[in-house]
This record gives sequence, structure tokens and C-alpha cells, in this order.
Amino acid sequence: MSTAEASRANAGTAPARRSRAREFRDLLAGLAQFDGVQGGLLVTPDGLVITSALPADANVDALAALGATLGRQLERGTEPPGAGGFTTAVFAADDGTLLIGGSRIGYVVLLGGPRLDAETLRAALGDAVARLSS
Repeated sequence: MSTAEASRANAGTAPARRSRAREFRDLLAGLAQFDGVQGGLLVTPDGLVITSALPADANVDALAALGATLGRQLERGTEPPGAGGFTTAVFAADDGTLLIGGSRIGYVVLLGGPRLDAETLRAALGDAVARLSS
């Protein structure tokens, strides 16, 4: 079969596209590979869980509500209003770290331990949020 014939034969079959749900799960799995990350979730602005990868004892609903509330507050605090919102934020305490990334879909919320390299993870979270927004 010639190249032209092969092209015509394959024209009717488009390459399989990964589902958005798979992309969301893969995004969280990639971020969970960083040292110190305990898990994460993707939530809508009103706190509904899109997907999560958290320890079994984590309160998913409470974390989703917290992530959505913080994300909305961070968006309201950006100057000037309507300038595209925040990209990432880090909340650190002695016993752990919470990172939030804002996208047009919602918020990526990551939980980490106290020894987490927050700046490296923040950069990776920014890249992940940019992919979500594309």
C-alpha cells in the first residue's frame, strides 16, 4: 500500500483522544510524585470534587470546601479585578503545607508535609494549572 493509500485509509479513524477525566487524574498523579506530597484534589469553584487522590483517612468534602473557599477569596483579592485571578498560593504551618492553584475549571489543592519543597512544587503546580486552562 502506498503512503497516499495509507493516508486515505486512516483518514476515517482519528487517533484516540484521552478523556478529560483521565487527564485530571494524571495531573494529580504527577503532582503526587513530588517528595512530601500526601495527596490532592481538583474542585470546582463551588466545592464539588472533580477528582481526588487523598489518603484514606482524609476528609475529602472538608478539603474540597476549604480549597474552594480559599481559591475564591484569593481570586477576589487579586488586583485589578478581572485580571485573570491568582495562579498559585502556599499556606505553610509547622505540621504541613497546603498549596492551591487556580484555573478556569476550578482549583487544584495539594496537601503536603512540613518538609515539602514548596517552591519547587509551586512551580510544578503553576505548570499544571496552565495545562488545565489550555
